[in-house]
Amino acid sequence: MNKPRKHSRDTELLARQLQPSDIYEWLVTEGYFPESYVLPPCFHVVSHPSFGTYFTQKAGGRFVPSLSQACEVHFPKSDLADRTFGILDPALHSDIATEIATGWGSVLDVIFSPAKRVYSYSFPIPVSKQTPGVVGALRAGRMIYEWIEMAEEDLVEEAYRYKYLVRTDVKNCYPSIYTHSIAWAIHSRTTIRSGGNRNNFSLLGNRLDKLFQCANDGCTNGLPIGPAVSDLIAELILSAVDILISPGLLQTGSLALRFKDDYRFLCRTQEECRKVTKLLQKGLKEFNLLLNEDKTQVVTLPEGVFRDWVSRYNTIRPRSKGALTFQDFRELYLGVLRIDQEVPGTGIIDRFIADVTDSQYTPLFPISSFHIEKTISLLLLMAERRIRSYPRILGLVEAMMIASGSPAAAKTIERHLNNVLAELAKDEDENRYVLSWLLYFLKSNRLAVSHTSSFSDPILEAIRTNRCSLFPGASQFKLFRGVRAARKAGTMLKHLDVFKPQ
Repeated sequence: MNKPRKHSRDTELLARQLQPSDIYEWLVTEGYFPESYVLPPCFHVVSHPSFGTYFTQKAGGRFVPSLSQACEVHFPKSDLADRTFGILDPALHSDIATEIATGWGSVLDVIFSPAKRVYSYSFPIPVSKQTPGVVGALRAGRMIYEWIEMAEEDLVEEAYRYKYLVRTDVKNCYPSIYTHSIAWAIHSRTTIRSGGNRNNFSLLGNRLDKLFQCANDGCTNGLPIGPAVSDLIAELILSAVDILISPGLLQTGSLALRFKDDYRFLCRTQEECRKVTKLLQKGLKEFNLLLNEDKTQVVTLPEGVFRDWVSRYNTIRPRSKGALTFQDFRELYLGVLRIDQEVPGTGIIDRFIADVTDSQYTPLFPISSFHIEKTISLLLLMAERRIRSYPRILGLVEAMMIASGSPAAAKTIERHLNNVLAELAKDEDENRYVLSWLLYFLKSNRLAVSHTSSFSDPILEAIRTNRCSLFPGASQFKLFRGVRAARKAGTMLKHLDVFKPQ
């Protein structure tokens, strides 16, 4: 048995030991909001109904969820485009989580079908051999890094049997998912299209289809990005695609791995590469999805097995977790920026931040009054380069302030960040992501906030006023814990750290 297949089998065994109530609890708490870097930690599920509470009306064989619209959070993916995350109406989200938890066996039967020969490294709920039968403690961000590292290591062990690597993914995956395909994945398209089953709400797939539609203002196209329930449904649908293409993969003799919608195929010949690409393209079309031709690439092994930025960073990173001089810090900083410019869109800045702090998130570089202004300036310049890392860079500034214990240092940081806040607030719509973290930083650390005007964006206004008005009718849910309560729970670096578990 190859390593990817063993990984899949081990994950299945652990997933089947989970209890429905634990699955529901994790989905409606840890899995409700998007990843930690998207929203400040004051957005947190404080309370929710117990497992078994159901909000959707079921009358006379009808299934009538209420219609709602997801709250959108815009994250700047690049200079030209945003990535839109969705926060679902908590009552509809709770019903989706209940359906998944109670139908857990049916979901796993697809995701871990014995007919499947594409081995996935993106099971959305954390499971661990150390704690069988309970949901693990890993957060989404750390799970991503661990799964990718595991997939790389397993791929390397098998690579010697092959000559080529095909890399590709699904074009615009989550926004393109057709909600009716949820039922196709669980019950088959033939079943759903026969005998009046399109409107048969005794079928799990149809109920999930309807709930996702109603949570997205009635739309049948697209899953919200961010909630773990969306990750599970995407995994379910792509697993159905994997099952469909598996007979062809067995004929070619290739080895297939997947992380979310990102596919890797190990092949022996160029003809095999062409065949597996066509197989996947055809399988995706059956579920109204498209192959991303722009990102489809064939490389000769060993190229493409490891992430290039990791190898390059390892040549410049500190060899020990000891103290750094300011010159050491500066040279590492410049090296990271060079690699990030040449290989954009990686996790190198996150790795850099982890390596310049110790296990207690204390900076390993000088934070004296002589260096602090220069360091803050350098870090804010880095933040502009990699907007996704802006919260972690602010977390590093917070760690500097805490370690210095100096009121003068706090005043310096307060002045710097208020200047940035004033400039960005001139265009709220364009800068709301960074504004949300700047506001959280200042308020959570009890620093003055020079901006006193209200914001039109509900996320920003919630942080400014320390009161959340998202989904005001959802009285059984508390989705906000207050800025100071969030700070008391931990520092920004602790909240955002993807390299250490909680």
